[in-house]
Amino acid sequence: MKTPHNARNRSDSARVFGGLPFRILGLLSLALLPIGLIAVNQTKRVSDIARENAELLLLTRTEKASFGERIVIEQARGAARLLGSLQQELDEPGQCEEYLRAFLATNSRFSFIGVLPKSGVMECSSSGQLFDFSGFDNFQPMMDAESANVTVNQEAPLSGKSVIIVSEPYYELGAFQGMISVSVPHERLTEQDTDAQFDDLMNVITFNAQGDILTASGPLDEALLDTPRDSDLVGLISQGAYSFSGRDRQGQPRIFSIVPIIDGTVYTIGVWATDTQAAQRYLNQLPPWIFPALMWVVSLAVALFAVHRLVIRHVRRLGRLMRDFAKSRALPTERDEAIPTVELAEMEDDFHEMARVILQDEANLENNLRDKNVLLKEVHHRVKNNLQLISSIMNMQIRRAQSPETKEVIGRLQDRVLSLATIHRDLYQSQSGGRVNAGNLVREIIEKSLEIAADGDDAMRTEIDIEDVMLFPDQAVPLSLLMSEATTNAMKYLGPDQEGRSWIEASLTTQGDTGCVIRFANSVAGETTAESTGLGAQLINAFTLQLGGDIETQETEDSYTMVLTFQIASFTNEATDY
Repeated sequence: MKTPHNARNRSDSARVFGGLPFRILGLLSLALLPIGLIAVNQTKRVSDIARENAELLLLTRTEKASFGERIVIEQARGAARLLGSLQQELDEPGQCEEYLRAFLATNSRFSFIGVLPKSGVMECSSSGQLFDFSGFDNFQPMMDAESANVTVNQEAPLSGKSVIIVSEPYYELGAFQGMISVSVPHERLTEQDTDAQFDDLMNVITFNAQGDILTASGPLDEALLDTPRDSDLVGLISQGAYSFSGRDRQGQPRIFSIVPIIDGTVYTIGVWATDTQAAQRYLNQLPPWIFPALMWVVSLAVALFAVHRLVIRHVRRLGRLMRDFAKSRALPTERDEAIPTVELAEMEDDFHEMARVILQDEANLENNLRDKNVLLKEVHHRVKNNLQLISSIMNMQIRRAQSPETKEVIGRLQDRVLSLATIHRDLYQSQSGGRVNAGNLVREIIEKSLEIAADGDDAMRTEIDIEDVMLFPDQAVPLSLLMSEATTNAMKYLGPDQEGRSWIEASLTTQGDTGCVIRFANSVAGETTAESTGLGAQLINAFTLQLGGDIETQETEDSYTMVLTFQIASFTNEATDY
């Protein structure tokens, strides 16, 4: 009994999903699920706290690193507010200029102080020069905002230096009058070396609410390269301090810490390398599921180890013995005396007994089959000998016959008998379970017939293309007889075509798994003198019916073509009625 192909496929897929290891994994996973969920929750809480502490450390260090800039900017804001409150006492330009110079002399951090009214024309400043700022791009927005701001100018129009300009509004009788501006040179900001202790801090950059970079611990003109490439500085402004990881504008991985140092006005961004200790504390936070996963893996590994030691390895060994027995049909001699369970030991004993019974039954079947094959070959051998004897008798009769017609008729009968003898000879020699190679039979019949009929005629062209086809005698016999008749008829009516050449073409090809196509064609003369009895055509049609095929013929002025198609039949055991 054959196993259906789909059942075999189900068996192959079940080896993984229906096996004992997979089912144990599933059951243990369900058992460990509640514990795993609790562990994930606890681990997530611990991971969040560790990440918050690491972020707080980075923010604290960033704020500390920008402490110097914060102090200087706050001092400049304080000075501007103080001068703004005294502006009513500085109405005279000369007195205002003198006071601002005296104030600047006592504060070495500042390089310039000026009073910028709403008109934009600065008349009172520590430089004593008159300057019109009304044409500057940021002048009118600053006046409209009426609020403090911090800007940067790398080429200040009065001092010609790179400065930070801290501006505070001043009022008179409650009405906004303009801004008090205090300039701090960048060269004096570098004296505040508060970030030297943080070697892993790549850069400390301060910027205002408009996204303009005010200061940097590195070169100011290169500071933009250290900022995040996926966002501008204005987009980094938030309600509080925070950190995030990303890449700078040069593509290097960095950690960025944003800290507001003057609310709504000035912010600091710390740029940290990712390979430093402080950054690793922030980045290398294990996923909350890692510890539950490790616990699950260890638990399953222990369970699978136990099951493998007790069951799986013994079952696989027994399966290997079964496969070896199926391949070699050798009685297994290997026995495992260390099987830990009684059930598995009984299974192995049952297998050994089953293998012994199968080998004994197969030996009996092989003996019976051998006897039947010997008898069947003897039958085919005797039939072949008898047919050859009949052929010899016919040959003697041909030599005694006087009439050419009689010799021709007996000769054709002799060819048919020899075809049958050839088939039984191949059956006698066949090792294919009673089937014969019909391709060899057809090829032999055609070649012998053409060799006898051609009688040394080298002008005749033959093309024979015969494939190997295995048939049972029920189809091999009519097929060989059909090709013998077709060859005989072709030689009977063979003649030169319009080009003066005689030819015969024969082919046997397969189509798909069970289809066969026979094509036989020959040249004919325009007019033939051969007489037709119609017996050959009748035999060909009869053999076609026995093959269960269909035949088509086509005749032209100089050719005759026969095409036969049939299906290869399987062996049928026909019962005999008595």
